[in-house]
Amino acid sequence: MPLLAAWAVLTPAGDARATLDALANNRLDPGRLEGPLLPLLIRLGRTALAGTTPDLVLLATAKGDLPLWTDSLFADPPSEAGGPAWLAQGLAREFACPAWTVSAACASGPVALAEAARCLRSGSHRRILVLGGERLAPFVTEGFAGLKAIDPNGCHPFAARRAGTVLSETAAAIVLVPGDATDGLPMLQGWGHSLDAHHLTGPCRDGAGLVRACSAAAEIAGNPQPGLVIAHGTATRANDEAEAAAYAAWCPGVPVTAWKGGLGHSLGACGLTEAALAAEAWMAGGMIPGTRGNPQVGTSAGIPVLGEGWHRPPGPWLSTNAGFGGINGAIILGDRPPRPPTTRVSACVARCQLEADGNRRIPRPTARQVLGRVDASWGRMDAASRALVALGHQLGSWSPGAGLVLVTTQGCRDTDQTFEGGRRRGEPDWQVFAYTLPSTPLGEGSIRLGICGPGLALVGADADAARATARRLIDEGVPEVLVAGIETGPLATPESTWAERWRPTDF
Repeated sequence: MPLLAAWAVLTPAGDARATLDALANNRLDPGRLEGPLLPLLIRLGRTALAGTTPDLVLLATAKGDLPLWTDSLFADPPSEAGGPAWLAQGLAREFACPAWTVSAACASGPVALAEAARCLRSGSHRRILVLGGERLAPFVTEGFAGLKAIDPNGCHPFAARRAGTVLSETAAAIVLVPGDATDGLPMLQGWGHSLDAHHLTGPCRDGAGLVRACSAAAEIAGNPQPGLVIAHGTATRANDEAEAAAYAAWCPGVPVTAWKGGLGHSLGACGLTEAALAAEAWMAGGMIPGTRGNPQVGTSAGIPVLGEGWHRPPGPWLSTNAGFGGINGAIILGDRPPRPPTTRVSACVARCQLEADGNRRIPRPTARQVLGRVDASWGRMDAASRALVALGHQLGSWSPGAGLVLVTTQGCRDTDQTFEGGRRRGEPDWQVFAYTLPSTPLGEGSIRLGICGPGLALVGADADAARATARRLIDEGVPEVLVAGIETGPLATPESTWAERWRPTDF
């Protein structure tokens, strides 16, 4: 069973213990880390491993090392430096084992932990290092500002005066191994993730997608009542409203804490950082910081929000995150094992691929070609999203609870280049910014195919890794999985953009 054997954290306050103390004592403000991301991740990983050796490394990140990546977009000759696949390659070399990036926007942390837990339970791996990190650049800070998601006066989760988030940098490492909790270490008792099928940059206002992720985590955990929610809490109006609705419906009365008022929002690294801090607090007698940046005590935004200072809530603890594309992730830390896994026989029952044009680039299918009608919103999609939706339609209709697994190498490089080029010219296109994530096609696929089950993108992995993920999702009860491989940049070939339908066959 997945046990959190060790962890390490780096924030502007220092390590995990220093960060918790600073959060509880109102001494931490969002900030930046020093140095390139790859060596920083390697140092954290070595600290957490303490001389042991992993057999798989998973990286949770939304954009990777943006200062390096944005320069590489215009390098001559072309370079992949700083991108999610490049970082994974560097980690694979350093730790001498397979490594790839789990991309799920700002929910990348819990989704990567869920993927690690599935690998451990299947027996395919015995020691998994999950890393999370992010380096900021004007690419993303201006992008969030363009979406009016930044509050220059600070991040105030669930407060009445909340008006946006503050971006920051954090990094974390967690080592997962099979084991039990007899030594007091926290166990990954449950995990779940879901797709909203609602909007690319805004959550379901009733929190329905997050409720599905929490319910999936609770089912694996044996349906315990959590004693605490560690919320995503970005302090944007839409996010906090959706989260509050979800908790009020799913776990009414359970106290909520949120730390981005001190940590800031570190994008794809935030969830793993919060999970590692929770593990540190668990081992320190369950003393955990309240909500930094919200001076209100008691009910706030319709839910019971813990005020600043130290608190000792009972376990288990639920930690949640959400991201662009309507991706939700939830994990449960506790002292009980998850329910035993179920092994099902599953297989690919259908396959299709898109034909490339004469330049060996994947074409952008039109709405009429795919849907048989005009769709006024079709033209806004990037090539990868169009390809995924077209492939999904070729394979037929989908169950609402279906899963989505996307595997890619270059991800959204073309879209990143388009947005960054416009930004450097002083002409940023905020509509394009929504597509500058490798996981964005999951959001469009979810919306346009009606898929609400778990979704994740594996950047730098191969097709066999994606198929293995599909089989493990089916073992967890997902009725069917759309597995797709999509390349839209220079690596695109007639064979590189394909999709498969996976289903259980042991009816």
